[in-house]
Amino acid sequence: MKKEKKSILLLVLLSAGLLTACGNQKQASSSSKKISSEQTSAEKSSNSSQKSSSKKSSAAVVESSSSAKNTTGSSTSNSTSASSGSSVASTNRLNTFNQQLRKTLGNVILPTVDGLGTGSDKLNVRYEGDQANYTISYSVGSVARQFNDSAVTNEIPYVQLKKTSYGTSSEASAQVDYVSQDDLNGLPTIDLGHNITGYEDAGAGQRYLSWHEGKWLITVHAAAVNQQDPKPLATNIVNMLESYRLPAPTQYGAIRADVANSYGSRNQVITWQQNNVVYQLSAHDITTAIKMAASMK
Repeated sequence: MKKEKKSILLLVLLSAGLLTACGNQKQASSSSKKISSEQTSAEKSSNSSQKSSSKKSSAAVVESSSSAKNTTGSSTSNSTSASSGSSVASTNRLNTFNQQLRKTLGNVILPTVDGLGTGSDKLNVRYEGDQANYTISYSVGSVARQFNDSAVTNEIPYVQLKKTSYGTSSEASAQVDYVSQDDLNGLPTIDLGHNITGYEDAGAGQRYLSWHEGKWLITVHAAAVNQQDPKPLATNIVNMLESYRLPAPTQYGAIRADVANSYGSRNQVITWQQNNVVYQLSAHDITTAIKMAASMK
């Protein structure tokens, strides 16, 4: 009987031990699942954080790139402004020279445009004489120099402006190479457009095409021996004088243009009289001469 009780008690103890072990295993399994779940959650959180960080980083890169573009645009804009400023400075170079000339020569009339297509930033000016009689030379050098710099004497002027004063107005007017309409009548005529008629005088291998506009006599010279034709240049001058108003002479003004020209020749000459003064502007190009003469004030 006692043996049976001991056996029953032993079985009960064994069952309790088994139940406790099973419970521990379930708890361990549950803890393992909880830890695994927490790890997965942590990994997801980590991945989400990395993605968020990556997006922020990309945004920063885009923003940085955008900022760089804006900076570049600003630099380009500044560069354009600097270039514009340089252009303005080049245009004002002649104005600066005119101010310096007037300080030296007094209240004289001067060209307000340099007549150049390029080279204004290296325009150089020198002069000789006084208020009554002077010569002003305009040249383009390899570098921009100071007003009346002695080194400018080594440059070939593309334009020279001369002022010569005489005792009387009659004496001054006699210096202008002028012929009247009566001297042209009877010569062969050429239509130059804008209701302008040119008169051609030819001989000794030379051709001269002349016409009047107001108090101005305009003559174009061509060498017939070189098969030169004065009409194209004459037509060009007529067209230009529709846009450019030359100074008003007191009595006479004359333009002598040459079909042939060369650098430094200055054989395109505009001469006009104002009271007892004669102004003469000589240039290597007639277009430059007309532009500069028309701008004088």
